Amino acid sequence: MTKSIKFLILIFIISSCSAQENFKDYYYQIGTKKEIKVYKYVDKNNPKNIEYWKVTTNPKTNKILTESFTNDFRLYNIFEEELKTDGAEIIRYADFEINDNGQNIRIDGTIVDKDVYKWADNNKYIYSVKYTSPKYGNEQFIKERTKNSFESINVNGKEYSTLKFKDEYEIKSLENDQNYEFYQFTYYAKGVGMVKYQRYHSDGTIIELELTEILTEKEFSKLKEKASR
Repeated sequence: MTKSIKFLILIFIISSCSAQENFKDYYYQIGTKKEIKVYKYVDKNNPKNIEYWKVTTNPKTNKILTESFTNDFRLYNIFEEELKTDGAEIIRYADFEINDNGQNIRIDGTIVDKDVYKWADNNKYIYSVKYTSPKYGNEQFIKERTKNSFESINVNGKEYSTLKFKDEYEIKSLENDQNYEFYQFTYYAKGVGMVKYQRYHSDGTIIELELTEILTEKEFSKLKEKASR
């Protein structure tokens, strides 16, 4: 093997490792100790639409738990993933629905496809979950993700270097031919995690969730306590 060929192979390996590290740098980071951060997102087109994502990172298990809350602090989703050598894989999923008695009912999902976020993959990948909804019966939730581009964006007056994805969603009934599809562009900022998504529904509705602040667990608990009074 000539020196020039060896050199080209070395450059290719270094470039591949660099790309892998760059992708990972834009995802939620796991530090040296267990940490909880609460991301507050506000819809640019409807300021009353607020979400809180409580993100717990655990270096001992190499897992990330995200608990999502509505603007009135109702838990509506649990999403747990494990970081592997090539990306993040979903290991637990649950939705919550309010029944006729006003109770927040938990609906556990069965994981079918696992890929949430790949460290170095420009191809389309999928995670999907099957579950039984009290209202709609047996369904499957499917999310297909494709890397789109690197972009610098401004969110609420702050500049972020981001990795942009196109995410395509389908909620499919397993009992009839009905399904619902929508898509979004999702932006992950280096060292932060998700800072924005632009979601496009078939009826023309556009939701633009943007990060406004990152709260501590204590600050989030105070907000919930104040809202319950």
